[in-house]
Amino acid sequence: MNTAIFNGKASMTSVEIAELVGSRPDSVKRTIETLAKKGIIQFPQTVEIENKQSLGPRRFSSAYVFEGERGKRDSIIVVAQLCPEFTARLVDRWRELEEQIRKPMSEIEMVAAMALEAVR
Repeated sequence: MNTAIFNGKASMTSVEIAELVGSRPDSVKRTIETLAKKGIIQFPQTVEIENKQSLGPRRFSSAYVFEGERGKRDSIIVVAQLCPEFTARLVDRWRELEEQIRKPMSEIEMVAAMALEAVR
């Protein structure tokens, strides 16, 4: 999964949503854009993420990032649109993210997380 914390808040990218529902990231982005244009959700912030499987010029790609209560709501709507049977999986993932925010990491967990990020 992608980085779970963005600006100190639980967050989820459109790439992670694609992984959760088994869709292509570009399809998820189109769904987000369609829902936002209709005013159903807000346009989320765009971030650049690294594709760890590519060393070419397309190593970085843009993704939408959902954060906070509004992001949680909007991401649930996106998943419900894409794949209703996976809505429960998304709700469970948000619970995990919120639990990570509530429960501070131990020193060992922080070192392990930094080491994992350095390897990626």
